[in-house]
Amino acid sequence: MLTVVWNNRNYQTVRHAFSRYRGKMEQAGHYAGMHLGNPDIDFVKLAESQGVGGEKVTKGADLEAALKRGTRAARDGKPYLIDVVISCYGGGAESTWYEKFSVSELKNAEKRKSA
Repeated sequence: MLTVVWNNRNYQTVRHAFSRYRGKMEQAGHYAGMHLGNPDIDFVKLAESQGVGGEKVTKGADLEAALKRGTRAARDGKPYLIDVVISCYGGGAESTWYEKFSVSELKNAEKRKSA
C-alpha cells in the first residue's frame, strides 16, 4: 500500500467553509482548530513507528522520484508513506493561529481559585 499525505498543515476544506460563511473567524483571521502546525506533525516518523517506510517531499521536482520509490516498495509488498508538503490557498490560508492550551496553567488557575 502506498499512502500519499498532501500536507498543507491545515484542515483546508473546513477552513474554506468557515471563510465562505463570512463570520467571526474570517473577520478575526483566527480559524480555530484548523492549523496543524507548531509543532508540525511528522507523518514519516509516525509511519516509521509502525514499521512503515516513508519520506517527506518539500519540492515538486522531487515528487516523481518519491512516487517511484513508493510504488516500488508497494509492489514488493511493503507499505510506504510519502508526506508531500503543499501550499494552502483561499480564505484564511495565511492564518497559522491556534488557541494556546496549557494543562499546567489550568491546574494553577484551579489552585488559585480554591486557595
